[in-house]
Amino acid sequence: MIIEDFYEYIIALCFIFLVIVFILRYCLAQYKKNLISFIQLNTNIMLLSTKDKIISMNKVGLDFFGYSSLEELTAEHISISDFFIETENCINKHTYGKKWLEKISKNPKGNHTVNIRGEMDIVSQFFYIKVSKMRYNDTYLIGLNNISNLIREKEEIRTIADHDALTHIYNRVKFNSMFTQIIDNSLRYNENFSIILFDIDHFKNVNDTYGHNVGDRVLIELVSLVRIGVRDKDVFARWGGEEFVILCKRTSLRQAESLATRLRKDIKDYTFEVVKKLTCSFGVSQFHIEDSKNDLFQRVDEALYEAKDRGRNQVVIK
Repeated sequence: MIIEDFYEYIIALCFIFLVIVFILRYCLAQYKKNLISFIQLNTNIMLLSTKDKIISMNKVGLDFFGYSSLEELTAEHISISDFFIETENCINKHTYGKKWLEKISKNPKGNHTVNIRGEMDIVSQFFYIKVSKMRYNDTYLIGLNNISNLIREKEEIRTIADHDALTHIYNRVKFNSMFTQIIDNSLRYNENFSIILFDIDHFKNVNDTYGHNVGDRVLIELVSLVRIGVRDKDVFARWGGEEFVILCKRTSLRQAESLATRLRKDIKDYTFEVVKKLTCSFGVSQFHIEDSKNDLFQRVDEALYEAKDRGRNQVVIK
C-alpha cells in the first residue's frame, strides 16, 4: 500500500512538473512572440542577436542594410558590428572585440555611438546603440536610434565656432586651443615647429579706395591662394583683420623661411580681381624648448614689424 501511494505521489509530481514545463514553454513562446512583434513594429532599427548570430531583425533594419530577408542578411554577416565604420568617438567592431555586446549591455548609461552607411545612403549615418541582455538566455536586444541630425548640428555649431566667418579658415580662438597641444607634443616627442605671421601691406588703402566689400573679397582671394601653398599638416588661421598665422608642424626655421618666401612671391605675382596687385610682409620664428607661447609670438611679431620697417614685401626670421 505504501509503495502504491509512493508511485501515485511520483506520478502526481511528474504531472505537475509537465504542467509547469508546458506553462513555462507557453509563456516563453508568448514572450518571444511579443518581443518579435515589438521589434517589428518599432520605427528604429531593432534586432535580436547572440554573440555569434543575428536571430531577428525588423523590416526597418533589413531595408536600411539592403536585404530582403533575414536569411539573406545572415548568409553574409554574423554580427551587426560588421557594418560599423571606424570613426573617431564611435564604437567599431574592434573596440571591445567579441565581447562588445556584453560590454555595452553592462554599461547602459555610456555614450555608445556607431557610424553606419546604409544601402541607399550617400553619407553614413550616426546611431546611438543600446544593448540589453535577455534574462533567460545569451540573447541580446539591440536598438539603433538615428542621431545623425543631432551629430551634424553639433558639428555645424563647432565648425562655426572654430572658423572665421569670412574666410572659413581657423579663427584665433581655435588656433590658440590647438597651439597648446602642439607645444605639448613638441616637448614630448622633441619635434620642431615654426610660426609664420604675415599681413597685407597697405591694406587700409584698399578699404579706403575700394570699400570694405572689396577688402573682404581680397581677404577671401588671398586665403584661397595661400591655402594652395601650405601643406595639409600646417595650421592656417586668421589672426585678426588682415593678419594671418601659419603653424608649420615638424618644420625647422629654414624650412619655414623657404615656405614664407614662396608664399610672398606667389602673392606678389598674383593678379587680384579688383585691386590687381598686393604684397605681404612675413615674420618667421621657430619654437625653442625654453619658449613660452608669449616668447614665440613676441619674437615672430618682432620679425614681422622688422619686415615692415625694411620696406615691406619681405621675409624676416628671428
